[in-house]
Amino acid sequence: MQKWNLASLTELFASDPEALGDVDVTVVETGDVIRVTLKEKGDLDVLVAAGGDQVLASVILAPADTIPHREAFERMILSTHKLVPLSTFGIVTIDETEYYELFGSLSAMSSAAEMVEEVAVLATNAVDAANMIEDWKKRENGQ
Repeated sequence: MQKWNLASLTELFASDPEALGDVDVTVVETGDVIRVTLKEKGDLDVLVAAGGDQVLASVILAPADTIPHREAFERMILSTHKLVPLSTFGIVTIDETEYYELFGSLSAMSSAAEMVEEVAVLATNAVDAANMIEDWKKRENGQ
């Protein structure tokens, strides 16, 4: 079995509409990441990078500076992240702005079914995480 690369991942995600539903797969401007847009999940973008021995999938959730009481929020997500299967919370900097993200990684030797499952579960978890973030904002802002 060959390692996954961006070309083979693009073909995989674009060729199986039953697995992820209606998707668009595009190469991000940098050329080393693909964007898998899941239309049935509200045009949710999953960024996928393949390099070396692993494939990383990530969803950008929210700018960190929009989260009230960040320290308490981060403590909450760090203490509950075990409840989110196949995904981990992180912080990534894009254009000098910090964002919360949800990501997962797999071996570059994983099967096609495992790759599709990772993206599908990550997408479901990201929708749940986005809802949790909105609930946190409302609660912490007294709404």
